[in-house]
Order: sequence, then structure tokens, then C-alpha cells
Amino acid sequence: MPKVPDHELIRFIGSGSSGQVWLARNALGSYRAVKIVQEQVFKHRRPFEREFNGILKFEPVSRLHDGLVDILQVGRNEDAGYFYCVMELADDVATGPNILPATYSPRTLEQDKDRLKRLPVAECVRLGAAIASALGFLHRNGLFHRDIKPSNIIFVNGMPKLADIGLVTDASEGRSLVGTEGFRAPEGSGTVRADIYALGKVLYEISTGKDRNEYPVLPEFRGSQAETADLILLNRIMLKACRAKA
Repeated sequence: MPKVPDHELIRFIGSGSSGQVWLARNALGSYRAVKIVQEQVFKHRRPFEREFNGILKFEPVSRLHDGLVDILQVGRNEDAGYFYCVMELADDVATGPNILPATYSPRTLEQDKDRLKRLPVAECVRLGAAIASALGFLHRNGLFHRDIKPSNIIFVNGMPKLADIGLVTDASEGRSLVGTEGFRAPEGSGTVRADIYALGKVLYEISTGKDRNEYPVLPEFRGSQAETADLILLNRIMLKACRAKA
């Protein structure tokens, strides 16, 4: 098992874009998420180094905005061929910030969507504004997320945060076809517009309960007159975010 200084790896809890995520406990007894990326999972060394460099670029700004997952420690073991990234831990899907290691399951927007089918419009607006603010901050620092989707939005103390930053890059990487089909812009990832496009698809899924590949079809809506009006306004925002490139 990989070693992470001053952290006990408790159990595997998920996978990111190219690595395993573990529930861990540090020397102070605090619970953390630790992502471990093995070089051997890549066919070539370049994408391994690219992901490591992306984390290095993200780490300095991660703690400067409430909507970005905090990167607390990064290191690598050259001999064993892996690097690790220690991050703040998402709330538990059932118990919130109260972490019970044996039953812990991280709360993501994907799980909220699966459980509720369709989130209230007001909640979609709140979540959209929070993630848009985080994205704007990331873009002002010259970085792009490239894999925005409900499963990559976690909750920490009830607040939404962009997570799984394995594909984060800057403009030097250029456009590419990385990311998740359906959330990825037609012209590829690695631009401001592409990240906004993905956020528009996220808003579509959580506000309509439909799959992103059904966009722009809207469901029959039976909410109040005020909520129906709000959904129409939100739909205009989604259409603008996901419009075809001129």
C-alpha cells in the first residue's frame, strides 16, 4: 500500500480522473481525503507528469476561494512511482461533517441529484452561483477545470466545492478532448467557454432531472407559478451557457 507521511489510509472511497481516493486520518486525528496517482496506470509518462503539474498549479489558489477544494499537502515517491494529494474531506452523505469511518460515503451533487431526482430551482440557482464564482476565480488565475460534472462537486460543511482537479491545466496545454462526454463542449476542453458549457449541463441535469444528453428538452413542470417563472429564467441561462460556439 502507498505511504503518505503522517497519514493513516483507512479505506478506499472512490476514484478520480486517474487515481484512487482514500479516507485517511492525519496525526492530529482529523479526517482527510487522499488521492494517490500511480504512474503505471498511464501508457506514457507525460500524462502522469501533466496531472502532477496541474495539481501544483492549483494548490496555491485552492485555499483562496470557498468554492474550491482545499489542497493541504502534495508529495511524490519517485522510487515507487506515485504521487499523492491530501485534501479536505467531503461531508458524509448521511451524517454531514460527523465522519464515521466504517460507513463514510462522500456527499456529492451527483448523489443529491440521484436522491431528489430534481432539485428546487432556488437551490439550483444557489449552487450555480457558487460554482460560477469558483470557476471565475479559477479562470482569473489562468486555470481551467476541464471536468465539471455533478460527481465532481462535493459538499464541505454544506457548501459546494469543485473537486477532482486531476485535469486542471492552464492555457499552455491547449484544447483537448479530455473530460466527460456530454459535459464536454463540442470544441473540446481547456477554455473558459468550455468550463461554462459544462456548468450549464450540470444546471440542466439538477434542475430538470434529465440526463445531459437529453438537453435541451424540458420536462413537464408542475411547480408554483413563481417557481415555473424562475425555471424559465434559469433555462435561459443554461441555453446561453451551452450555446454553440459562434
